[in-house]
Amino acid sequence: MKKIYKTMLLMLIVILATISVTFFVTNKFHEQELYSVSGVLEQVKDISELNTVEMYFNEIIDFKNAKLFNNFQIPFTEKSFIFTVKSKVKAGVDLSSIDEGDIAISGKSLIIKLPNPKITSKEILSYKVYDEKNGLFNEVTTEDTLKALELFEKDIEKQALDSGIIEKSKENTKLIIRNLFLSYGFESIEIKWK
Repeated sequence: MKKIYKTMLLMLIVILATISVTFFVTNKFHEQELYSVSGVLEQVKDISELNTVEMYFNEIIDFKNAKLFNNFQIPFTEKSFIFTVKSKVKAGVDLSSIDEGDIAISGKSLIIKLPNPKITSKEILSYKVYDEKNGLFNEVTTEDTLKALELFEKDIEKQALDSGIIEKSKENTKLIIRNLFLSYGFESIEIKWK
């Protein structure tokens, strides 16, 4: 009796396995993607920026992380990745702070005081990850990438400043303002910085 029971159970398993395989082979699976966005306009602001220079950077970032215990690295927790980042930094002058006292006109002469240029935007254009290595107990995550990009964004501002972005912005601003007011008939244009 036990032998018949085992044989019938085995036949039932074989039949169910055959039906399952036939079902999966004959039926084609497909994916369904649903994408929904609901956005609300949060704020509209007027800007009065005169951006006069932008610098482009192409960097290679080497990110490493490991878990420590009392300043001792725990084995098999080191993770790392290398990626390239293309970015853009803009600098210019905020014209909204200019008031009547900053402009002096005498005949065809003009003296204008402008605020010092500053970095107006930092933008990561693209990035690509290479050579990603997970630690056995410490995997690379999206948060790691975001953290590395955040650190890079702070560093890129320093690089732009070290590369003379403010001085270049001053030169370009003077050129643009001079050409603008020369086209309006002024003969002497002096630009001062606040």
